[in-house]
Amino acid sequence: MTERIVVERATKRYGEMTVFQTLDLSVREGETVCILGPSGCGKTTLLRSMHGLIPLDDGRIVIDGAAVTSPRRNVAMVFQHFGLMPWKRVSENIAYGITLAGLPSAVCAERVRKYTEMVGLTGFERSYPYQLSGGMQQRVGLARALAMEPDVLLMDEPFGALDAQTREILQDELLHIHTLVPHTMVFITHSIEEAIALGDRVVVMSSRPARVREILAVGIPRPRTVASVIAHPRFIELRDRCWRLLREKAA
Repeated sequence: MTERIVVERATKRYGEMTVFQTLDLSVREGETVCILGPSGCGKTTLLRSMHGLIPLDDGRIVIDGAAVTSPRRNVAMVFQHFGLMPWKRVSENIAYGITLAGLPSAVCAERVRKYTEMVGLTGFERSYPYQLSGGMQQRVGLARALAMEPDVLLMDEPFGALDAQTREILQDELLHIHTLVPHTMVFITHSIEEAIALGDRVVVMSSRPARVREILAVGIPRPRTVASVIAHPRFIELRDRCWRLLREKAA
């Protein structure tokens, strides 16, 4: 399978603090890689570097054979804190990126319709963000990213601020969307269960300066739901292994 994202000996420092060092990682075409690690180990920094928002101090990140130096149109990012513009309606928020990209108005309208329906927001197109629940706001953020029709999706703990029930609903929605449109995806999370449910592989990082401690193949067949993953015999084994890796370093 083709490697779509390659991280080669990546190092990032802030002053005297080294966030991650000589970090190597690859993500294959159509694969979902979930990244776990202690708080402050640089997961979000790594994701932003993949998007070209933060430069590395050493090493490089390559997407589709070209080194990342700035954001590109075929890579979209979904942030933890929604990032919606409160003065714009749902449809306008979803259309924001594709409008900036200069797509024809008819194409924009069709994509807004398509991805509004895909994330379950039909009927809320004219609502403002303050009129929506947290889960619905995150659906808007996801639809805005999907409307770019990217090859690569970077997800920075997009469900981290949501209640447990809403979180599981959106995890199932994302699994369903991945079945329809199998993007290459890197998903940052603090939840072991979420990483196993969504990922083809789970990357466990060490504390700062972060390196890859272990990469676990999930090996649970798709299509999936969260409930089917939790019921799978391999789930407990994977969960325990992730816990041991994370707790050993903490201890």
